[in-house]
Amino acid sequence: MRKLKGSTTNGVVRLYSRKRKPPKLTVAKLDGDTVLIEGDATALEFLGQFILAHSQADKDNCHNGLHPRGAGNAWFTKGSTLGFYLHKLPCDAGHVLGKKLKKK
Repeated sequence: MRKLKGSTTNGVVRLYSRKRKPPKLTVAKLDGDTVLIEGDATALEFLGQFILAHSQADKDNCHNGLHPRGAGNAWFTKGSTLGFYLHKLPCDAGHVLGKKLKKK
């Protein structure tokens, strides 16, 4: 997978949404302690590029995510029951999903 130079998560979404058949991910609970992330090569590449772009975002953008019943639902199959939430550390805000994080 080649990194999209200087790309943002919004840029990744724009690029992959232009494809004739935009990629679709299935994210679901496989068993008690395993999450299934399934898709064709393009879908997994999209996810990888999205994570890479997020990892390089400035520190003011410490969190991002997609969910099949919320923001980003176009990227999921109907069989998806879970989304994903990325949180990059260190984080000046010190919280995830409204919960205060413990400082180390």
